[in-house]
Amino acid sequence: MQIESFAVSPLQNILPSYVYWQYSDDDDLQAFAASFNVLSQGYLTWFNQNPLGVYTSPYINGALLDWVGNGIYGISRPVLASSTMLRLAGYADNPYATISYGELLYSESDTSSIATDDIYKRVMTWHLYRGDGQQFCLQWLKNRINRFINGINGMDWPVLNSPPSITVSGTVFTVTAFDSPSYSALQLCYANNILAFPFLYSIEFINNSFYNNGGVLTLPLALSYPTSPSGLPDGSVWWNGGLICVVPGVTPDPSAPPVYFAGLIPGALLASGGGNLPLSNPGVGSGQIWNNGGVISIA
Repeated sequence: MQIESFAVSPLQNILPSYVYWQYSDDDDLQAFAASFNVLSQGYLTWFNQNPLGVYTSPYINGALLDWVGNGIYGISRPVLASSTMLRLAGYADNPYATISYGELLYSESDTSSIATDDIYKRVMTWHLYRGDGQQFCLQWLKNRINRFINGINGMDWPVLNSPPSITVSGTVFTVTAFDSPSYSALQLCYANNILAFPFLYSIEFINNSFYNNGGVLTLPLALSYPTSPSGLPDGSVWWNGGLICVVPGVTPDPSAPPVYFAGLIPGALLASGGGNLPLSNPGVGSGQIWNNGGVISIA
């Protein structure tokens, strides 16, 4: 009996089709057999390079990803819905001529979108990852969240790197992490009950994002930012009581693309560093960030 083993490589070449000897002088049949072998080898090579169970592969995408997610794992592509409510009422609560006196105005708008392949794969990894065990605990939750935020296309992630901050009060877990598109997607997935989570508990999310404090780039919490320049390479950024500072020693590359406050996320700045930021104000009102004597400022 043949026992399957990952130590044994799968068959790399097909057993080729051939033409019986009595037809060997027929050029058309020989060409047909040769074409058939080329097509068959292509199928075998594709399946060897794209095992369907490995959904994190970049070649498993689109409709094929839906087939794998539904057919193999029983996980459908999520639909992410959100709603916005507006309520206007009360004397002196709204500008004059906004609504009639004594009137109550209530409106609600709903939006929905199909999850991208990237988010779909992150959701699958949330459900399918077995390395954390099956017992829910604080570390289990921290690993799952960190892996979802940082694991592009559902890939694994060293969860001890840049973990989120999680506190517990009663049955409520408060999660604080750097603001990012993937963190927003995590919140939307949780709000739509897409992620497996014990019903006895709930999660509240806090976005730790940059803000403009009078022209100075400020971050409320350090989280994984270094809190001292000691031992950091030149050009690294670090958290100085809320201010984001740059370790001196790098001459900025004048051809480096400008970085703007709008859309700037803490994780990206931490990864890129501040060595290429301009050393002088690039223009008041431009919104570009620059190195103002070691402190990152906003023009």
